[in-house]
Amino acid sequence: MYIREHETHLSLQERMRHPIAFHAEMMGDIMYFHQAMQQPDAGEFVKAVIKEINGHIEHKRWKLIKRAEVPEDVDVIPSVWAMRRKRDLTTNEILKYKSRLNLHGGKQVYGMNYFETYAPVVTWFAIRIIIVMATLFTLSLRPIDFVQAYPQAPIETDMYMELPKGIETRHGSSKDHVLMLLSNLYGQKQAGRVWNSYLVEKLRSIGFQPSLIDECVFFRDDVIFIVYVDDGIFLGPSDQSLTNVIREISEAGLDIEDQGHPADYVGVTITKHSNGCIEFTQRALIDAIINDVNIVDECDFNFNYRSVTGKLNYLTQTSRSDILFATHQVAKYSSDPRKEHGEAIIYIVRYLKKTRHLGLKFRPNESKGFECYCDSDFAGNWNKDFAQHDPSTAKSRSGWVIFYARCPIIWASKLQSQVALSTTEAEYIAMSMALRDVIPIMELMSEFRKRNFKVICTQPQVYCKVFEDNSGALELARLPKLRPRTKHINICYHHFREHVRLGLIKILPISTDDQIADALTKPLSQNTFCRHRKYLCGA
Repeated sequence: MYIREHETHLSLQERMRHPIAFHAEMMGDIMYFHQAMQQPDAGEFVKAVIKEINGHIEHKRWKLIKRAEVPEDVDVIPSVWAMRRKRDLTTNEILKYKSRLNLHGGKQVYGMNYFETYAPVVTWFAIRIIIVMATLFTLSLRPIDFVQAYPQAPIETDMYMELPKGIETRHGSSKDHVLMLLSNLYGQKQAGRVWNSYLVEKLRSIGFQPSLIDECVFFRDDVIFIVYVDDGIFLGPSDQSLTNVIREISEAGLDIEDQGHPADYVGVTITKHSNGCIEFTQRALIDAIINDVNIVDECDFNFNYRSVTGKLNYLTQTSRSDILFATHQVAKYSSDPRKEHGEAIIYIVRYLKKTRHLGLKFRPNESKGFECYCDSDFAGNWNKDFAQHDPSTAKSRSGWVIFYARCPIIWASKLQSQVALSTTEAEYIAMSMALRDVIPIMELMSEFRKRNFKVICTQPQVYCKVFEDNSGALELARLPKLRPRTKHINICYHHFREHVRLGLIKILPISTDDQIADALTKPLSQNTFCRHRKYLCGA
């Protein structure tokens, strides 16, 4: 017995040898001050630095004082420059050079110069629902940007910062002077929360009310406003009404830039075609991933595994759900990647290179309503050779995709947190996990309807159809009675039963061949994958 286990262990060691030295490199379009000064276009960065400093001085965001005036028990925190070339997401051309002055948040001390740090951002399903509503009901959309958003808010606590690199003062030696901050400068650990609180206060002052479901969705009469840090989108009945609202916000004391009609939002290019279809693409991000990996015939794996995986993960959450399952498989090994995992990354990137033109397409169909497809892969990663050293191979994977008006608004592929003992249990857990996303969306849509916004609604309440391909899970969801094989299932997975009883959620059967979420739980044949991809990407 011992000899056999020892041989198995040696076999595993042999298979897991040859780690790749994925090197990290920061250079690119984002860099520090000293790196920017070594670039061929350093002069453009110098102009951006001057513009940034002048902007802060003009708005009186700090006060120059002598170092001797700083209280003895208060630290002077270093400053950091973040330099960036901002490019067009479609053509990859440089649009402008940005220099952002930051406080070095890593030098802050909890309890002395910061406390709470959490700041909410709008959910992706709210962003997509807003765009679907605009398309369905011919409403106007208007993206905006808050200029130097964080410093618009006042400082929360007394803080002092060293003079930034490259900046001198005419009042004597720079070493003898520091900046006493008067505004909420970038880089602070609490900067996002302070800015969000300030923004909400200003929006409330002109009549906006935050949603009870999503903290970053706001309502006022017939206008909806969503905000992701400093990027916002207005939805309203006409362009003129939105222009009036933007003017009010500006008059309330917020520096805001009207960006016209939607072209991109938080890194996603939004294109409206002549046939009414709206397409979300991220070709610049795909190109960046391809360049990072530097695919050639004989790849030397000389790339940053974690960086590429992070970019792939963002891509899957925003516009390319078709690579979600594959990306999750490689992301598991980010802490210690091996040759096989690098090869898997290259395989994904080659697929992206061939399908660079693909994205998320919205062709709203009002007759389809609100639907969810969920599926699971029962112990799909089980491997007896690895099980002793990695018990997670016994866990099942859940996958689901939620549609509104036949447009995919949210999707997920997650490993279940506990080991399921049967396919019925695995499918039921997947259904429960999916409905944790469904129910908040239902509540948000109900809130829209109560505020007299048009929504797709076929009953007095907003309801959802959930498609499941396992008869045992269907019965367990509809008929909540104890059975010998299912009575052990944790009560946390039964949270949606009351919605089923009230008719707000309708559980329906579907054949395995038509189960769209299948592509989010396991590898499929090429034909089946392409067929499901058509629906996952809204094509």
